[in-house]
Amino acid sequence: MKKIGLAISAIVLSHAALADTGNAYIRNGNVYSHEGQGFIGAGLVTGGKYYKGQKHQTALYINGGYHGEDFNADLSGINYRFYGNNSDLLNMGVFIAINPGRDSDNAKILKGMKDRDPSADLGLSADIHIGQGTLAGKFQQDVTGAYKSFQTDLTYFHPMHLGTVDFVPYAGVHYYSQDFVNYYTGVSSSEATIGRPAYKADGAFAYKLGYTMLIPITEHLDITQATGYSYLDSNMSDSPLIDSQNQWATTIGVNYAF
Repeated sequence: MKKIGLAISAIVLSHAALADTGNAYIRNGNVYSHEGQGFIGAGLVTGGKYYKGQKHQTALYINGGYHGEDFNADLSGINYRFYGNNSDLLNMGVFIAINPGRDSDNAKILKGMKDRDPSADLGLSADIHIGQGTLAGKFQQDVTGAYKSFQTDLTYFHPMHLGTVDFVPYAGVHYYSQDFVNYYTGVSSSEATIGRPAYKADGAFAYKLGYTMLIPITEHLDITQATGYSYLDSNMSDSPLIDSQNQWATTIGVNYAF
């Protein structure tokens, strides 16, 4: 599925597989739960338009995998904690993350442009536990030769337990390298039209905030809901392809742990 518009705006969501009351935790810059168990989940994601004339703003999603003490694998990626444990101030890990591609028929503004291939990044993460919260940093490098560059992220998560509900607000900043920005939002001279001028930019920041929330139904069944907002700086939002500097996304789903 090549829906990069939803994928980039949903970066603010910190894709989660949440769990038991008072059991949400941060690892590798993600919100997890049901440690030591497998899970399956499904739901809906909807967001603002990323590209002008974008055809799809709402989609079904599925997820599943295993979240362990050190090793985690689901459809959003794989990570392994190689330094630290749950009680240590600092944890470090390595991860693989997937970036979706882009089809020219995803949006009217993309008509006639070349498709963008999916890519995989190899990354290094560091989680610093500060009281009840966690400051999570990431660096990831494309290893598939698609956009041929890197991304970084720094996000603070603050898990709270409100009665039977786990609530995890967060705020952070994501940096897209120049090559990433131009791969997804640049316009080459051969792709330029009257309504789509050539465009090339430097690296760009996206400032994000939002929350993820878990509502436990049974010991194994949870309702999950997440909403996030991202503000794109001008290096990305000034592209003739981009619909808005303000991006948002929200999900609602159900997870079953086993």
